Amino acid sequence: MRPTFRLVLNLVLMLGLSGCQKQSDVEKTAPLVDAAHETYARYVRAINAGQEIATPEIPRQYWAEGIKELKPIKVYTHMANIVVTQKVRDNAEEGKYIYTPVSSYLPMDGIDGFTFQPNPMKGNQYNLGDGIFDYQRTTKN
Repeated sequence: MRPTFRLVLNLVLMLGLSGCQKQSDVEKTAPLVDAAHETYARYVRAINAGQEIATPEIPRQYWAEGIKELKPIKVYTHMANIVVTQKVRDNAEEGKYIYTPVSSYLPMDGIDGFTFQPNPMKGNQYNLGDGIFDYQRTTKN
């Protein structure tokens, strides 16, 4: 076989097989990212309409269904991302930290008391993954 024909055949096979891959984790978790974005957008619209005064904590009536399903204690913004607090004890809280498409802030361990699982920094590379992290945050009383 000529080298060009082999190259074309290999490319066709690779492209054909790549269509057979299973759904990615991003596709499986997108509804929660969508719910976080919807929650943020509802709250911002209420602020812009003069119905709310801007505070980090988002009142329950603006939570999207996907956020409510997490049974949060509270929901608040952090750098335009959404924090869903599910447990509070002593000087710490835990829950889900959700990166929203409108945020330019990428979550980082150690900033404002947050630690993330999985840790988005691996060596010198940042990995946003699906944008959903389990978090722990130290708080002050």
